[in-house]
Amino acid sequence: MIGAKLGISGDGMGVYAADQGRAGLRRAATRDGEAAGGGSPRTVIRGESDGTPTQQQRLAIIDWLRFTFLPTGSEIEALDVLKRYFALWFSIPMNFLPAEKGMFGYKSSFDLMVWIDAEFVKVGTVAMGGSSTGSTMMVDLTGKGCSMVSDWQAVYATLQDLDARITRADTALDLLEGFTLDQFDDLYVSGEFNCGGRIPTRRYFEGGHSGDLHALGRTLYLGKKANGKELCIYEKGKQLGDPSSEWLRIEIRFGNRDRVIPHDIVLNPTTYFAGAFIALEDLVETIKTKIKTDQRDIVSEERTIVLKRLTHYLVSAYGKTIYQLAQELGMDHKALYELLHVPGVPHRLEKSAVAGGVNRVHEPARPMEQ
Repeated sequence: MIGAKLGISGDGMGVYAADQGRAGLRRAATRDGEAAGGGSPRTVIRGESDGTPTQQQRLAIIDWLRFTFLPTGSEIEALDVLKRYFALWFSIPMNFLPAEKGMFGYKSSFDLMVWIDAEFVKVGTVAMGGSSTGSTMMVDLTGKGCSMVSDWQAVYATLQDLDARITRADTALDLLEGFTLDQFDDLYVSGEFNCGGRIPTRRYFEGGHSGDLHALGRTLYLGKKANGKELCIYEKGKQLGDPSSEWLRIEIRFGNRDRVIPHDIVLNPTTYFAGAFIALEDLVETIKTKIKTDQRDIVSEERTIVLKRLTHYLVSAYGKTIYQLAQELGMDHKALYELLHVPGVPHRLEKSAVAGGVNRVHEPARPMEQ
């Protein structure tokens, strides 16, 4: 079992997820390498389903979602329909702001923006038009957008209603302590990530300086996006700026090349995450029996690390200047705050600000600009 190979201890395991559901994890019934019958594109992975999706224990999360659909009316009517659907997805009002250009062959697009801390933050895109897109429209929801979804059942229902085709879905699992990237690399070398006899390609990167080549974190890639499935394992805490962090993130990016990505993935991301590789299936099975009940919020952990890092930069670069300003103002801290603060969100804090803003009171979304 992977638990033994990774050296997991029951008390020391630290696996934390942003959203816990009510039911247990379903084991995968088939793997990505199996072909669907009748010459149809194969599915990514099928869970044991009775046709009635249920909210499950969400060890893994959806960290990116892209889909296309064929609108039944005009583009303006379709945008209005999407706006009503999004009102069910999110507790934060969604704004559609015209973008300067299209994307992925679509002629035009709207940026999906939410108003947080006195400024707009982009969380996705809606695109339409173009001769090569088959009259479809596209919705592209980034990790920031996925972090603010309050009802994945509503997302599933939308995909069903629109007869949507998912073209990208990223699943992610966070391990805050007890694991190292080297352990997963060893599993790759020993063949634990082989799929149906195929060995995925391996790429390795590290960021840092001459004194510590991986001070900013290491990343291991297995497989290729071009082939429809890519695994990325990286030292998330170090990437965010905490050199002592053990936080490891495992992401799988599913694409729709020669395969169908089922709508059910948004309800049961752990099933599809685990079914992508045998090693991950064993990992999830081990984790779910020992997961702690007092789990930390991943978004809160990210915010803590980033704020600490940004504060370090602020003190290093401007600490003495702030002190001198305070002297000039007679140590009037309120006056100092009024002088220095700028409403808004630093780019590195946007995801945590958006995800943490779902429980706030918000102004209504602005009318969609034409």
